[in-house]
Amino acid sequence: MNLWKVELILLFRSWRGWTLVSLYFLASILSVITNYFIDKANEGELVPYADVIEMYLLFTIPAGILFIGLVVSSMSFDANQNLSIFLRMRFSFRKILLTKLVIYVLLSEALFLFTFAITFISSMVMFDTVDSISIKWFLFGFLFNILNSIFWVCLVTFTSAVFKSTVASLLLVLALIIGFPILVGIATPLELVARGLWETPESEWDNVSYVAKINNWWPTTISDTDNFLTVTKSEIKAETIMVNFEEVVLDPWFRLKPFMVSLFLAPFLWLYAWRTYSRREI
Repeated sequence: MNLWKVELILLFRSWRGWTLVSLYFLASILSVITNYFIDKANEGELVPYADVIEMYLLFTIPAGILFIGLVVSSMSFDANQNLSIFLRMRFSFRKILLTKLVIYVLLSEALFLFTFAITFISSMVMFDTVDSISIKWFLFGFLFNILNSIFWVCLVTFTSAVFKSTVASLLLVLALIIGFPILVGIATPLELVARGLWETPESEWDNVSYVAKINNWWPTTISDTDNFLTVTKSEIKAETIMVNFEEVVLDPWFRLKPFMVSLFLAPFLWLYAWRTYSRREI
């Protein structure tokens, strides 16, 4: 049997695959409905359609977390002895890992792009389109979104090779993606207080805080480039965008450091996983 068919059957014969699809569509529906009621409440001021897209991106966070969980579950196939024997007897490890990587990256990007298009078209019809979204910056954002998905899948492949347990692998991935930024948000002010630099303006924290400097190189912060998906003409004119409630200079390479780290790490994470899986006993 074709490995692509095996993977898709395993995914969509249970609630997992259909839940992922539902969450993406739900994010689209909720973003439009929520802004519709906001628009009705503010009769004198129309809601910009870029705000609808930003809310859609916010609502896709649960889908993103579920996507990580699905990849972890798929990569932890050695935890299921019957499935592991079935795959090992029919396919090479290189083919197994590459197929899983490609399937999940393509699936997540297809679902994201399709529901994004539905939200985009619906918001253009229903809301204010005076301040239009830049197609050029949208393409930048979508490119970085694909590269970020590839890194996440490579990272999950690595953690699944380190741990056979699905739970342990998932917790480590969530710690790296979500836990570390939360730690940085807590540790940075504490570091500045301890060093007597609390009076430093917040805009300069990245230059004086060691913790913040580490965060600037952290590969998962490349996800901040999702803000490029909703860059408007007025933001291009002002040359600034809002990222995590902070104004940032509009620069396609403002996350160049984590981008370079992710490009460097991704192949090594995947190769380590391939080597570990090929030497692991069932």
